[in-house]
Amino acid sequence: MNRLEVKTSKLQLVLAVLLGCFFVPLGLLNLGSGFLKGLAIVPLGLGFMMLASFGVIIWLVRRGHAKSVKYFSEEGLVRNNGRGFSWAELDRVVDQIRMSHRSGNTKFIWRTEIQFKNGDAAWLIPAKVSNFREVSAYVSKLPCEHKEIMV
Repeated sequence: MNRLEVKTSKLQLVLAVLLGCFFVPLGLLNLGSGFLKGLAIVPLGLGFMMLASFGVIIWLVRRGHAKSVKYFSEEGLVRNNGRGFSWAELDRVVDQIRMSHRSGNTKFIWRTEIQFKNGDAAWLIPAKVSNFREVSAYVSKLPCEHKEIMV
């Protein structure tokens, strides 16, 4: 096998941009209104909270993308932030499981972490990976401990 690309969906990024198109102008409008009304607490608070919430959402989206796997190769894997890991340093694969209460308490994989001996990890988030079956089959054959934990 030469290289297995992890095909990620851009949906989260597109949704974050659309959210920004709503939160940023509305937050700035509230901040401006609060200043014009002589430091009115409610509009200032609303504006600050909208901008802060948007900032946290963007940070989470970027963090998830940076820690996610870009591709697998014979030597190891590379994350989207450019950091590479060797298979010689592979420690274990952990599937983080959640329960879906909407569909009768069924279990689903929320995130797969490929952990390395230096304490770092690479993520696979099934909702973001369009070729998850192929990637999951590859990861399940990695020569290390595999375990599931409830999160």
